[in-house]
Amino acid sequence: MIVTIANAKGGVAKTTSAMFLAAAYARRFESSVPVVLDADPQASASLWRDLVEDSGGCLGFDVAAANLSTLRRLDRVRAGSFVVVDAPPQGRLLETAIGVADFVVVPSSDSPLDLQQAWATLAAVPRERPAAVLLARVEPGTTAYARSVSALEGASTPRFDAVVRKRQDLKRCMGRCPSKLWEYGQVLDELLEVVRDGE
Repeated sequence: MIVTIANAKGGVAKTTSAMFLAAAYARRFESSVPVVLDADPQASASLWRDLVEDSGGCLGFDVAAANLSTLRRLDRVRAGSFVVVDAPPQGRLLETAIGVADFVVVPSSDSPLDLQQAWATLAAVPRERPAAVLLARVEPGTTAYARSVSALEGASTPRFDAVVRKRQDLKRCMGRCPSKLWEYGQVLDELLEVVRDGE
């Protein structure tokens, strides 16, 4: 399965979502080693891996740099593999990352600006490609959250039932092995269910 994490806007938990989904898969399926393909020029996923390794830690999954050639060859991914692409914000690399995906995850906070960018990203995903918004770094029970959910439902925008709450632990997770998966285990459950239903 190839999952692309995409959003034209930064700061919406794109890399965090990629790393935590890979960690969730690695813990669920110990015989399989998932990989995060870092296609973002900022190389945040690669930096995260380097910081973990420099401190003597181990993520439990692989992180590798990706380019157009790497992504175009992903159609050769074997059944049972789990690849997460941390996509760049724009350009041919983003288009290719979306084009090879079995599912596109579009993380967004509950700010109106982030939602606008999430919708713009979803509009770039071909109709036949499954995609959904993942609300991340949000505070359920707030007016901003309620308005975001209402706006997504009003626009019939597909979204995950799982919601990643705003937490200090997730804010400070860069360069650390995910010790707790929080809601990302539920996000993985929903992704795997979509794939099973599509088979």
